[in-house]
Amino acid sequence: MDIRYTVLSPFKIDFLKIKCADFKNKKELFQNELNKFKEKRLPSFYSNKNSANLEKPFTQIFEPEIDLMKSHFNSKINIQKVWSVSYDHGDYHIPHNHGSIGYAGILYFNMEKNFHGQRTIYLQPWNNQDDKSVLFEPDVEEGDIMIVPQFILHFTRPNLSSGIKRIVSFDFKI
Repeated sequence: MDIRYTVLSPFKIDFLKIKCADFKNKKELFQNELNKFKEKRLPSFYSNKNSANLEKPFTQIFEPEIDLMKSHFNSKINIQKVWSVSYDHGDYHIPHNHGSIGYAGILYFNMEKNFHGQRTIYLQPWNNQDDKSVLFEPDVEEGDIMIVPQFILHFTRPNLSSGIKRIVSFDFKI
């Protein structure tokens, strides 16, 4: 009797990580735009999500990175919303997602070199065979952009650094 089996892996989720070109210059330019939209204190972080109008300057300043996204997805990119979130010492973000359709991006805008609790942590969107959560914490640094499907739950641990961590979030559809 000859018994055989095949292992199939039908599901995978690609995350796109982009290193911004000339980030020092772009950071200065975009900081001038961010200064126009003050962040307000929420329970565990600061954000300007409900007041920011940053789509146009973001797409202009980060045009090469958006062109790379267009190339990767072989599609036009429709940026829907751009905002910033800042985390003081001890601040964090609870698990959340950005919807069920489209993509979410995080630009690590202001981070210390030796940061603690400043990376975004992503949760695997299905149960694993051992009934444990699988977490993915990508190695990122200031000037990196992470692109993930909007439905992926993600969070941050408390910021243990002495400095303020700031990210720029954006949602888009292709």
